[in-house]
Amino acid sequence: METKMRKHILLILAIVVSFSASAQGFLSFYQLRDIVPQTANFQPAFIPNNSFTLGLPTNVGVTVQGDVKLEELLYKAPGQNDLSINFDVLNGVALERNNINVQVDLNALHLGFKTKKGGFHIFSNVRANVDFVYNKDLIEFLANGNSNSIGATLDFTGSTVRIDAFHEVGFGYARKFLNEKLVVGGRIKLVTGMYHASIEEDAGLRLTTDANDYSWQVQVQNGTVNTAGFGFFGDSDDEGSDMSSYMVSNGNRTVAFDIGAKYKPLHWLEVEAAVNDIGKINWTDEVRNYNTEDTDFTFTGIDLRNQDETADAIQDSLTNKFTSNETQNEFSTTMARRMYLSTSVYLTPNDRFSLLYFKRDALSHMKANYALAYNHKFDKFVVGVLGSMRGENDFNFGANLGTNIGPVQLYLAMDNVLVTNKPEQYSKADFRFGLNLMFGYKKWFKKPDVVDLDEL
Repeated sequence: METKMRKHILLILAIVVSFSASAQGFLSFYQLRDIVPQTANFQPAFIPNNSFTLGLPTNVGVTVQGDVKLEELLYKAPGQNDLSINFDVLNGVALERNNINVQVDLNALHLGFKTKKGGFHIFSNVRANVDFVYNKDLIEFLANGNSNSIGATLDFTGSTVRIDAFHEVGFGYARKFLNEKLVVGGRIKLVTGMYHASIEEDAGLRLTTDANDYSWQVQVQNGTVNTAGFGFFGDSDDEGSDMSSYMVSNGNRTVAFDIGAKYKPLHWLEVEAAVNDIGKINWTDEVRNYNTEDTDFTFTGIDLRNQDETADAIQDSLTNKFTSNETQNEFSTTMARRMYLSTSVYLTPNDRFSLLYFKRDALSHMKANYALAYNHKFDKFVVGVLGSMRGENDFNFGANLGTNIGPVQLYLAMDNVLVTNKPEQYSKADFRFGLNLMFGYKKWFKKPDVVDLDEL
């Protein structure tokens, strides 16, 4: 089993050497602000508009985004029904650095209470992130091998992988100051890591093809893959392992923090800032490190005579050139910090324009996101639209809706609503929806502003 796993890791190093993130961060959902209590996951200074909130485990957010459209990733040959990855198409549209990101958030519990000066809440979330980057040379190699690189070097250096899955439980508190012009909030949370995989960020892989004899010169540096929790999927011999208990409680823990503030110096102007996921996870349980020593060798080919399995023979010949080992050394990773900055202008108390900046630091060289949003409050709900950009050409049009119908609140937010029509033409799919039970909504408003929800 260890030999097979080591070969798989070597193949990952030799073929896929890069994961990074450039994800939108539920920008449309952020615009629901104090209407929806789960927005405190992004801005701890948001205080719900009702006395008591019970968030059910039906609050889910999913975002998938990359630098490639679905129709560019999958291909169906004429007369065929099966889809396949077309590396020729990918090679034609590939940038020098290409990003793919997947995020899944589940709010398992949110219990909130509002006070005269602020509010506090208890929460539990399950979160997973997959961040992936591939460079132009990698797609060129997958599409054409080294046929277009005779006498040149294919360089996959600068690529890394990061996969995280963890759950968090914590307590948050927000309080008003300066006659309610300033709100400051913070959250403290116990984070338990379930799964992690990452290639060292300074890992390097280069392939040079000699123009005379077509031999390969392969160079590998810092080829280490750190993992935690993935042994449950392949180590059937470990009878003492209990995957369920490991996911609930293990030693991969840390204390993390979220901080945020919003300030309204004028009745029509409001500024906000928040930094989430400040902390570092120490991975100590179910840890495995797959290490490849730095190497520089020349591969001149093999004799394929009397070889029944050509592909296996080539693979074995290549992997035998690497010196590798497996260890169980503890390691630590910083959490992927998320930063939000926002400026809002209120044309009326119910009409708000906002400019939003978001950046997530899962890995280095991540692109920031910008959004311009408009939201309007009606008596019983709030609606909004949003336009956002990541990089220079990645534009998305989003929308959001939050309701307060009796004790039941429903909400839906999407960063890209256009994906519902011809999704193959877009590089982003994103949604967040949920259901909350909310009570005491009318208590915190002046009589002229009170909505009589009992008359609905």
